[in-house]
Amino acid sequence: MKAARRLLPALLALCLLLCGCTGDEAAAPAETGPAPAAVPARTPAPERPPYQELPVYMDGLLIDRGYVYEGTAFLSPEPLFDRAGLLMEYTPGPGGFTISAPGLALEAERSAEYLCANGRWFYTPLGCLETGGRVYLPAELLARLFSVSVSVGEDMLRADINSAGLSLLRGGENYYELNFPAEDFYWLSRIIYSETRDQPMAGLIGVGNVVLNRVASDNFPDTVFNVIFDRKGAVQFDPAADGSVLGEPDERSVIAACLCLEGYNTVGESLYFVNPDRGDGSWFEASLRLVISIGDHDFYM
Repeated sequence: MKAARRLLPALLALCLLLCGCTGDEAAAPAETGPAPAAVPARTPAPERPPYQELPVYMDGLLIDRGYVYEGTAFLSPEPLFDRAGLLMEYTPGPGGFTISAPGLALEAERSAEYLCANGRWFYTPLGCLETGGRVYLPAELLARLFSVSVSVGEDMLRADINSAGLSLLRGGENYYELNFPAEDFYWLSRIIYSETRDQPMAGLIGVGNVVLNRVASDNFPDTVFNVIFDRKGAVQFDPAADGSVLGEPDERSVIAACLCLEGYNTVGESLYFVNPDRGDGSWFEASLRLVISIGDHDFYM
């Protein structure tokens, strides 16, 4: 009996060998179709954006790290809130995020090139950076929110914050109406809307810049209204002639007017612009210097 038990495994192995398969193959079901395509063990992670880490110093002491993306430094506001003795709450959502603290309320949509803080609008063409459960703001915006000096060298190797005079942004629901002539705000938003409509935000700001550059120039009238309706030599803005400037501006145009009043500039000292597909640009090309093209418009000075 014992000898039979010892022979049983050997006989089983011999049978499998004669059948031309291994024990595993014998247990596998027969294939009824083509073999499935190979599936990788895991999907490779998407390529990480080219963010460069940036040491951040405040008043000479290393306090944090930020990032550099496309020549713009992004810094966390947390150290400045800490310096002010305020607790910051960052709340990400499906379409954007909020930052709240005593004295500061900021809202941002990720798809927009601007954000609102304390009732004021700020231009953020590269957006903001959210990573690791934190949010990082453009250095220029951070400086304005906290009234501090933020310097980043041309080599983008470090950022330095001077916290002297730190204070939170002054604003309010009626900030623009209270701090700028109502007539300027009214007409600036309308000329932007009637001249741009579907153009990129940089183009909307550019049209507003041209109007304000003319107001500041000795060669043009000295109010927004008079610049828009100026007819010295010829009509300066077609919407002023055909009446479309009287239309109600959309939200983007109102925001663009706010951004212009905040000092944002996308066209430098340009005093003219033209859509070469809709108007004759030969005089502009022959008489002026092209500064930049944005969307459908060429800007000249």
